[in-house]
Amino acid sequence: MPRARSIPSLTGVRGVAALWVFTTHFYGLAADILHMPWLLHSLFLFNGFRGVDLFFVLSGFILMHVHEAQFRVPTWRVIRDFFIVRFFRVYPLNTVVLLAIVPLVLFAPSYVAMQRAYTDPAFAYRAHNLSWPGFVQTLLLVQSWTVLKLGEWNIVSWTLSAEVLGYILFPMLAMVAMRITSVRSAAALCAASLAALVVILFAAHHANNNPTGTFGAVRMFFCFAAGVVLYRVYHLAPDSTERYAAGLTLGAVGFIAATLFFPVLPVCDVFGFTVLVFGLAYQRGVVNTLLASAPVVWLGRISFSFYLTHYLIIGILAWCMGPWLRQLDPAAGLVAVVAIFALCLLVGMVCYHLVERPSQRLGRRIMQRIDAREAMVATRHMA
Repeated sequence: MPRARSIPSLTGVRGVAALWVFTTHFYGLAADILHMPWLLHSLFLFNGFRGVDLFFVLSGFILMHVHEAQFRVPTWRVIRDFFIVRFFRVYPLNTVVLLAIVPLVLFAPSYVAMQRAYTDPAFAYRAHNLSWPGFVQTLLLVQSWTVLKLGEWNIVSWTLSAEVLGYILFPMLAMVAMRITSVRSAAALCAASLAALVVILFAAHHANNNPTGTFGAVRMFFCFAAGVVLYRVYHLAPDSTERYAAGLTLGAVGFIAATLFFPVLPVCDVFGFTVLVFGLAYQRGVVNTLLASAPVVWLGRISFSFYLTHYLIIGILAWCMGPWLRQLDPAAGLVAVVAIFALCLLVGMVCYHLVERPSQRLGRRIMQRIDAREAMVATRHMA
């Protein structure tokens, strides 16, 4: 069966994942504004950080979907073009967001003090937040490559650092994955990668929290590798698999929802994410229809910019308006919560149109110019 080039629901599910991560960063402040302390005990809101694992699985799957044919017998040109496109995918927006934080560090010492405050010794590394060595580390997106904690700037950028490692490993992972010729072998390797991650998280006492930094790179590797191999399952699966796609997506959503009633089980959501991505790839069923709807796909398109900027916006508002927001009555508080969410969406949309898309176009133009120059040189040599 020919595979679809465009899968809108996979763009949509990326937007839902970004929204879930947003909730885990915002619900503490929202609970104070709305005077609803019970929100602090919501397993759904607490576990929003697991949307990052969905990002990693989805990233491996999509990269294989787009580049599988190119990496069957990769050439230097293919690998070079891949890394040019990937560089312009993540580094320009990360740099713009970092530069936006610099004035706060230079002229708002109380904001810096807030970012460096901690009450738990386990978070003592926060004392180095917004340091200049940390700026360099974050600018280069290498903070997940080392155990050195030089200081966080935009905390969510650790996922980009881990993702860059995934990009570096992708050519090798793709070549290995394409040697798999059995659906069962591919499915077993995918499940084994996820099972290994769950075991490691339990062993390291991270089953019920959000490990970032170097351990975040571990999360990325196993989820990303599972996504790469998952595409081989999709590619090799018989045509009859399509009839089960709608049921698989419903079952995956049901499984993820069910785990959120138990404090420890959400660590197994990576299995649900993988089944969900696999089922959505066939573009069948009610879950696919919802995720492929125009508003959700729009959210998916701006999800990277939204994800990378929302934490900074929440932090700035908590710093400069926190006491005032917490004094609002419930009705005004609800308006404020909606307004903050809308502001985060607006900033994400602006960054998408003014930074993210132009930088991607620039990357493609640079790649095309290099290819054209090489073609011209080759033609001269032939002449």
